[in-house]
Amino acid sequence: MRYISTLLLLCSAVCYCRSQPPLPDTINNNLVKEKKLDGEWKSWYSNGQLLDSGLLQKGIPDGTWLVRYQNGNIQFIRTYSADKWLQFQNEKERYHPKRISMHITKLFHDNKTKAQLYTTAINTFCVQQNCHGGNKETEHYHPLFENGLLHGPFANYFSDGAIKDTGIYRDGLPEDLWIKWTEDKKFYWKGFYHHGMKNKEWKLYSSSDKLIRILFFKDGKYLWRKNMQEAVPAIENETSGL
Repeated sequence: MRYISTLLLLCSAVCYCRSQPPLPDTINNNLVKEKKLDGEWKSWYSNGQLLDSGLLQKGIPDGTWLVRYQNGNIQFIRTYSADKWLQFQNEKERYHPKRISMHITKLFHDNKTKAQLYTTAINTFCVQQNCHGGNKETEHYHPLFENGLLHGPFANYFSDGAIKDTGIYRDGLPEDLWIKWTEDKKFYWKGFYHHGMKNKEWKLYSSSDKLIRILFFKDGKYLWRKNMQEAVPAIENETSGL
């Protein structure tokens, strides 16, 4: 009888998930500690397809956070570190330029608004001007957590399963090699980030791997370009530092 009562109590838990489409069948294995979600999280679309899954430590994501489209294909892969988030908070509170180990801390001190593009969860899943509410699969995902520090593999996918962009975050900022496809899937960029800024050569390729253009950056600042083909397409926001 005690087992049955406990099971019923667990099954009666209802979660609130601020995500796209309505989720009447959403359930989870979270425990509430200090009014913050803590533990394993899973939620489902109304058709039974898994929507998102991951782990939370007192409201902060930790490890891999996976989001799927309604058709079952992966939409987002994010990797977070709760320990790195705590380190970031400590460095912010005791800020001293010679006593910090994370570049995101310096960025927060120099430009709080820009730093929040990386630490506010909604900004890491969608372009800020498109982060509006809605229940359509084509609209952006709204995570249930508010903040987090990315640290590890990062990827976005088109609904057909094709990769949109992929790379690595380190201590909250993009780092090392990244590959980014254009929305029409006709071209892709390949280049490096250093402490969240584009650095050195960024190369534009066609879908057939033909080199089209080279852009050169230094610490996020665009310096020059070289076109490798006579007819070169115009690519939106190609010199952006984000």
